[in-house]
Amino acid sequence: MGANRRVPLTLGVTGHRDLVAEEVPVIARRLHELFDLLESRYAGLPLRLVTALAEGGDRIAAEVARKRGIELLVPLPLPVEDYERDFADAASRHAFRELLACATVVNMAVAGDASQSREQAYARAGIYSSDHCQIMIAIWDGKPAEHGGGTADVVEYHQFGDMARLGASPLNRRGLAKDDTDLVYHIVCSRKRQHGAPAAGLQPGTARWLVADPERLTVDDIPAGLSRMIERTAEFNQDVAGITGQISPAGVLPGWRARFAEQPDLARTAKYFALADRLATRYAQRYRTALRVLYLLAALMGISFIAYADLNRPSMIAAYLLLFFAGFVLYRLVSRLQWHRKFLDYRALAEGLRVQFYWRLGGVSGQLRNDFAYDNFLQKQDVEIGWIRNVMRFAGAAEDRLRRRAADVEAVVEHWIGQPGGHGQLGYFENRCRSHRRHVTRTDRVVAVTLWAGIVITLALALLQHRLDDLLVTGMVAAMGILPLLAAVREAYAHKVAEKELLKQYSYMLDIYRMACFRLSRCKTVEDKRELLRALGEAALDEHAEWILIHRERPLEPGKL
Repeated sequence: MGANRRVPLTLGVTGHRDLVAEEVPVIARRLHELFDLLESRYAGLPLRLVTALAEGGDRIAAEVARKRGIELLVPLPLPVEDYERDFADAASRHAFRELLACATVVNMAVAGDASQSREQAYARAGIYSSDHCQIMIAIWDGKPAEHGGGTADVVEYHQFGDMARLGASPLNRRGLAKDDTDLVYHIVCSRKRQHGAPAAGLQPGTARWLVADPERLTVDDIPAGLSRMIERTAEFNQDVAGITGQISPAGVLPGWRARFAEQPDLARTAKYFALADRLATRYAQRYRTALRVLYLLAALMGISFIAYADLNRPSMIAAYLLLFFAGFVLYRLVSRLQWHRKFLDYRALAEGLRVQFYWRLGGVSGQLRNDFAYDNFLQKQDVEIGWIRNVMRFAGAAEDRLRRRAADVEAVVEHWIGQPGGHGQLGYFENRCRSHRRHVTRTDRVVAVTLWAGIVITLALALLQHRLDDLLVTGMVAAMGILPLLAAVREAYAHKVAEKELLKQYSYMLDIYRMACFRLSRCKTVEDKRELLRALGEAALDEHAEWILIHRERPLEPGKL
């Protein structure tokens, strides 16, 4: 796998500028210890550091990261010349430019916005760092903030979503839901000023893990939930490595080749959509094939048992045991390889990236906080699914300024929504509705036929048993057991794959896209269309979250099978 396909474990950093020189070596050691821990525990993930390269803690972390070959992502709060005014001397400016030259830069300054204060600019960069990292490194004295946009403010935002100086509501980042990406690795430091000692009870040079809690609790290690999220990202990298051949974003999102060349971040979102879509298709095929084989084995087990009990075939008990063993081995294999979970996770990732791509292309998101689809996706589901949002953050980071073009909105409507009976999501949901309606009808027909066949056989036995040959009677009795067994297996399979529930969901989404198509045709301005596209994307994300829940509540369980 090329290095450009690997999703990193992203660390943010915030730190005081006026550090005590004697404490810098121990701060660097704590950073090395953290990087050693993460590289050994999550070997499948490269590290990436988000840092504004301010003097002090940011710069120290960046220097340590560069020495270790860790990628740097720099959200610049101000234009370079303006930003350099805050640096102490020429040596500091030279060091800044050296680090900047080997980093990926995100220009956070809003062009033409003279009303933005320096505090707001630094706060915006801190918000970006928090929103795009899984662990925040805070080189901090542990005291409340004295000025806006500083280290304490960034820590507060990372853990509680609140940075009032920028007008960031506590509900903007994650609502009231618990999120294990609120973890902070706190390196305690002093400050070179009067009363610059750390907060009471803290010793300079020590490090601790902080989790979001009103009491700001410390923990001994990375919380288990966050660790699983990180491991899921490493698994994604491993699965991507198994994809052979080239993945072309233009193959799954046709018509945008020129824009991909023009905007690398847009191309990256499309590329990860293509990768996730390929993986989702692969694991869906594997899981559904295994599921069909398991239910076939279950039916054959039932038939062999009926043959043993009703047809006096002793050899059938051996067949029953062999079928049971084959089913058990297949179940354990599917469970160990996690085909079901990966199918759901990768499909969720692909659908989230689809919305993210079209929002980005249509100019729907990115105006204030780079708030893409991941801000609205899977917030209430199992915390382990949070790795999907982290991949979406990486795949959709706005490293280029958004180019908002009216023509792109029309192209998004054409390619994303499409037309009835044609391409786009309208055509997709029409096809899915037809397909699932056939499946549901077929299941109902099988159940009805076997039910009436069983009734007919029962009536025939009741009325004609004394006139029939004993062998025929035995066969009819066996059929009375086999027919409802086949119906039950078919119905159980339909329940496992949620045939009826999915038909309702597909019908609902078809109505949503039809209404969106109608209302977009009546919009007078481009901005009205963007707002409708935002509402459409949110509806699609919400409905897909429901789709995940339906399937996650139907895991493969041998007892129920």
